[in-house]
Amino acid sequence: MKKIVPDPPHLFELPTGKSLSNAISEGIVPMEHVLANAAHYLMFAYSDCRMALHHLNEESAPETLMSGLRAIQIAWGQVDALEMAVQRTTELQ
Repeated sequence: MKKIVPDPPHLFELPTGKSLSNAISEGIVPMEHVLANAAHYLMFAYSDCRMALHHLNEESAPETLMSGLRAIQIAWGQVDALEMAVQRTTELQ
């Protein structure tokens, strides 16, 4: 599966060359943190896109929509990494 970028852990330092998925599998980044972070970014995305929808005729609409799309991209990358980590962990058991 294609890696979705960005894939940021935010509060946790990842060793060079280590993906978020591997960091989750190895316990460097807790799954709960990734889920909370993804939910947070989805909330931002919804809010930004909803705001842009109400202001389509204003100059700020494209910028607000871009902000929402960026939040979706971050959440998507984190959920994708979490899914791969859970799948890897399940295969090892």
